[in-house]
Amino acid sequence: MSFLPAELPNTAVRGAAFAQSVAKLAALRLRERVRESRLPDEFNPREDDDFVAAAYFAGDLSSVYQLEQWLWPFEQLESRLKELGFGDKPFGIMVRNATVAKYLEGVTAFPIRFSRLTKGLDEFMQASNLRAVFYVNQATSNFQSLRYPEPAHVHLSHGESEKISMISNQLKGYDFVFTAGQAARDRIKQTLYGLGDDRMFDVGRPQLDRPRTVPPEWEDFKAEHPDGKAVFYASTWEGDSPSMAYGTIAFNGEAIVKSLLEAGYRVIFRPHPRTGVMNPEFEDALEAVEEIVEADPRGFRDRSPDVSWQLDEADIAVVEMTSVAFDWLSSGKPLVMVQPHDPDAEVLEGGLLDKCPTVEPGQQDQIVDLIDQAVSRDGSVDALAQLYLGETVPGAQTARFIRAAERVIELRSGERRQKAAR
Repeated sequence: MSFLPAELPNTAVRGAAFAQSVAKLAALRLRERVRESRLPDEFNPREDDDFVAAAYFAGDLSSVYQLEQWLWPFEQLESRLKELGFGDKPFGIMVRNATVAKYLEGVTAFPIRFSRLTKGLDEFMQASNLRAVFYVNQATSNFQSLRYPEPAHVHLSHGESEKISMISNQLKGYDFVFTAGQAARDRIKQTLYGLGDDRMFDVGRPQLDRPRTVPPEWEDFKAEHPDGKAVFYASTWEGDSPSMAYGTIAFNGEAIVKSLLEAGYRVIFRPHPRTGVMNPEFEDALEAVEEIVEADPRGFRDRSPDVSWQLDEADIAVVEMTSVAFDWLSSGKPLVMVQPHDPDAEVLEGGLLDKCPTVEPGQQDQIVDLIDQAVSRDGSVDALAQLYLGETVPGAQTARFIRAAERVIELRSGERRQKAAR
């Protein structure tokens, strides 16, 4: 095969880039195998594991935050299962990545089990007492686990939102779906066929009941810069497909932050941890916004572990289509949404973007006026919180989650008894 001279350089560049990508992937896999070989045997699924409930996570370290935000609710569930007499270790976590397994060992007391191979997954999922397995995302690798019929498979998601992934037909692959509130239940019923009310449980966002600790970095910042309302600016990432392209920081991030700072607001800037993973323009935009925030005495770059304390400390939120927006509703404080810039991003008609003051593409300079509009809508956020999350008084959402989990375990136990009696 021959090439025209003009085509040769481009072809060579593409070939070199492909070879480089293959080499990087091979190196990554090699490192993972080395880490896997060094894991102690205690991470292997064991015959004496007596888990009644478990979480399954097949992602890598870049997405482990999805699981981490559920650890506290899982701890509350474990305490309840112990009260019910389900043993000393009724809850475990199954992961498919050795690096994640080692990381989780340092952040939770739950037993962590790891297996990249089907043999280990078989041993974990076929344990006689396992009744419920929880999933915190829509990863395609979840379906390797969904093939086991004995435990009930429960989809949680890692946050409430109106992203297109929240109404994926994949939800029907799970036995049950734990929805945040009436809004989530309604959009699923309006979109999907064959997923009835009997398979959905409204649990709110139990993470919001967790005791919140304000980081010392913010306390120091607040002491030095006490003046001005605090705006929590939480941008999301660019997404992995056009339909999921809800991030806008590459188009308006600098303008939004500059306008807020110039208006006298203090800005808590917290970007999505995956910003720039798929698109270098978003990585560049993130760096530019960080420079603006860190150079201004009223700017605070939030590097704390999770979204929690910001709901108490900030006065207003400016958020894109992300779970942070829906968690913010529980605060009852003003909310301004940011509409996706990409026209291919799938947006739910009549959703939160239509219910709040919203920054539309090209209108980022109006952010201060939109905040004024949001502040003037007294009581509107409380009504939205009821619609999307249900009752949010302290402890209510955790109680609903535990009741729903108990019910799933009870239902699956009864079904297994009936099957055994045939």
